[in-house]
Amino acid sequence: MTLLALGSNGSGQLGVGHNEDLCTPGKCQLVQHITFSGIKQVVAGGNHTLVLLHSGQVEVFGSNEHHECAAYQTGDSSVTSEPPFNSTRDDLGPRTIAQVAANWTASTYLDHAGAIATCGEGLSGELGQGRDVSTSATPGFIKGFAPGHERVVQIASSMAHTVAVLGNGEIWGWGKGRKGQLGAPAQDAWTPRKIEVGFPVVKAVCGKDFTFVAGDAIEGRVALIGADGRDRFKLKSSVPDNLPGWKEIAASWGSVFILFDDGRLVGYGRDDHGQLPPFGLPPVAQVAAGSEHCIALTRDGRVLAWGWGEHGNCGERTDDNRDVKGKWNKIEVAGRPIDVFAGCATSFIVTAT
Repeated sequence: MTLLALGSNGSGQLGVGHNEDLCTPGKCQLVQHITFSGIKQVVAGGNHTLVLLHSGQVEVFGSNEHHECAAYQTGDSSVTSEPPFNSTRDDLGPRTIAQVAANWTASTYLDHAGAIATCGEGLSGELGQGRDVSTSATPGFIKGFAPGHERVVQIASSMAHTVAVLGNGEIWGWGKGRKGQLGAPAQDAWTPRKIEVGFPVVKAVCGKDFTFVAGDAIEGRVALIGADGRDRFKLKSSVPDNLPGWKEIAASWGSVFILFDDGRLVGYGRDDHGQLPPFGLPPVAQVAAGSEHCIALTRDGRVLAWGWGEHGNCGERTDDNRDVKGKWNKIEVAGRPIDVFAGCATSFIVTAT
């Protein structure tokens, strides 16, 4: 199993051993041998990347300027690959990680016991540890969360806010909230607060100024929270309140993407760089949304990318504006692709060989 990456790499966030942008996939230099463990999740902040293995270990690439990779304490402002974040670390004790999420300059870890720890910098409450904690050089727990002994089943982040879905269907959030992305009141939250939705949530994704939530896939209830303002890209006015049969949901900074069981991919919102699915897109098996682009694994095994591709994250062929608009690029990879992930102008592909 191999992890490949392309796109923005000025801080080494692709983990390929240098800091040059790539428009063709390069091999990530992971410390751990992933053949037996496998890659569960890849998330990215502004200039750093977290790679979660199924073993519960986490590896990081990129900038550590704001302590977003603080678990590794290299003393440097940038890292390309460091020892895994796992049960041998003193800062979190004997714990393994179940999920990860990333803000622009912060990282969030959900362990298998249901506890959440954060590190990095969050000037709008992104760390969730209280108003007196805007930076954390080591991962610190959000104390007392979740309420009522409920278990956290999912976390998600975008540029400056994070949400957590609980086992009872509640959703809580913290960080920047001035566009209503944390519900009412439209203000920042320095500790987790409940977001009122009106139905049990099973999945949540975050855009720059909004949170998109979905309930049971059979019923199909969904809701867009936030994006308050003039709705320039018609996101809030175009998203329906019912999308039965959804398989997966994803969000870029200004768009929402719905993958259905039959392989259809539908998008809503910002499309000025060609972010929404192009016409004629073949049936999709998996999709990931970056800041302003998408990467998809089709049912017939191709890797396709489209949207804003200035840093090479959509492949080599772009228009004069560095976009892949109204079409897609096929990303050639060695080996059989089995998963895709995306970050801030970065794309990641997992191959079986």
